[in-house]
Amino acid sequence: MSSRDPLRVTLWVAGLILVAIVAALRPYATAVALRATAGPFGTLAAIIAAAALAGRLGAFRILARALVPSRGPAVASAAAVLAFTAALSALVNLDVAVVVAMPVALRAARRQNLPAGRLSIAVAITANATSFLLPTSNITSLLLLHRRPLAATAYLGDSWLPWLLVTAVTVGSLAIWAGRRAPDTTIANSTAGPSAGALPDLIPMVGIAAAIRALLGTGLVLHGTLAGQLAAGSALAAAADNLPAAAAILPASTPGLWAAILATTIGPNLLLTGSVATLISRRIARDAGARLSAWQFTATGLALVPAQLAAAALGLHLTGTLR
Repeated sequence: MSSRDPLRVTLWVAGLILVAIVAALRPYATAVALRATAGPFGTLAAIIAAAALAGRLGAFRILARALVPSRGPAVASAAAVLAFTAALSALVNLDVAVVVAMPVALRAARRQNLPAGRLSIAVAITANATSFLLPTSNITSLLLLHRRPLAATAYLGDSWLPWLLVTAVTVGSLAIWAGRRAPDTTIANSTAGPSAGALPDLIPMVGIAAAIRALLGTGLVLHGTLAGQLAAGSALAAAADNLPAAAAILPASTPGLWAAILATTIGPNLLLTGSVATLISRRIARDAGARLSAWQFTATGLALVPAQLAAAALGLHLTGTLR
């Protein structure tokens, strides 16, 4: 985000005001929340710094050439980038997925004349939605599992089929949407990946996440049917950011645990600010000259999130998790 980026200014102003108000109302809770929130953001800062170095060494250029040939069907190229994103998000974690897959996607967009803005949105949505295969795929899952423990083998036994169905729905639909020829001359030839200049932008994000976490507390129980819990949890994750939402939710049962996990991984696709990973994706796209539109992101999320949640719920039913 450049110095003229209105979202960057908004984040800083909102962060300062929100932290000041919450610190005045709940000083001890704010201090605790800041300490708890700083860890995940410190990890993210390290990932961004490593990715910036990898970009300068040409790693993303090599990955883009390996994944996307200079010739071939546009839809297949988009699908390859999104499948790569899903695999990284699931097997490594969400943050690594966006800082690695976004520069690869932007290089692929330039090589294959794909619409860079659409492909950027598709990568962000895919990374978020597929970050629940393993407990370590998303920090939000670890926060929820801390309150409702589930053995790793049991977790994977529940998650594998929902993950496959969500990935199929997400990659299939977004590859068609983003995989059309549309030359974008604004994408820089030198797209290297995230820059170290993105690191200061994490500061207001830490403040906002910690302040919301202090306000929400840690005992929020989602009630109602699975569909109702998914809807309420998704709205909370999108509006409050998924990290403080996950810190606040107290799963009351195994189905409730999965409702919370899915809501905090898929739900953030409703709003650009629902996930820090999405904001990082926007920063990488913007630095490369691509436009990741907030309105287009939300419109795409509104169309896709219900299908993603339905696919996940179907998978949980088929694996017997909801019996």
